Amino acid sequence: MEKAALLFLSFMLFSTSAFATPPESIPDSKLRVTVQQVADGKIVNGFHILELSCLDGNCSLSSVSLNGCGDTGSGIQAFNPEFQYASTSIGNLKARNEGKTIIVQETGSDLVGNYLKNMRFEYEPAGDFKTVTRLTGFSGGYTKKSVVLDRVFVLDYVPLPKASQVVKLDCGVVLPGINKK
Repeated sequence: MEKAALLFLSFMLFSTSAFATPPESIPDSKLRVTVQQVADGKIVNGFHILELSCLDGNCSLSSVSLNGCGDTGSGIQAFNPEFQYASTSIGNLKARNEGKTIIVQETGSDLVGNYLKNMRFEYEPAGDFKTVTRLTGFSGGYTKKSVVLDRVFVLDYVPLPKASQVVKLDCGVVLPGINKK
């Protein structure tokens, strides 16, 4: 009986202190990184430019995917840039700040199934009234449950190692234009 009471008291003290601690506010920030996906220990062809923007505690995450080369139907290898957007105001993005790290979780679905992206953006704090822009570390991954293929895909994100670099793409890009009759 005493053990149960002691365990309950410990739980209450832990719970009270955990809930009494206010969450750290998310700094105004604009953090960019280019990542590649790794599946089964191999880098998947393509680059994904991620931009996390936060203002007054609300965050958005945009991504542009490049270099996913494939046949265009005419025998020419090319890729269509893919754009994705998530935000805390839409409800498909959650964000919180822990120390010098903004942790984000994006959820969504497409024709193939549901996905979950977890990412950690490590930053160097800015001075008073400045926007955080210096990304010092990144990690993350992507999990997708394909209903069509009855399979779960797990990919890790690996950031490019330098702050800025020139990369040659493997194929051309298909760009949209006006579809005149």
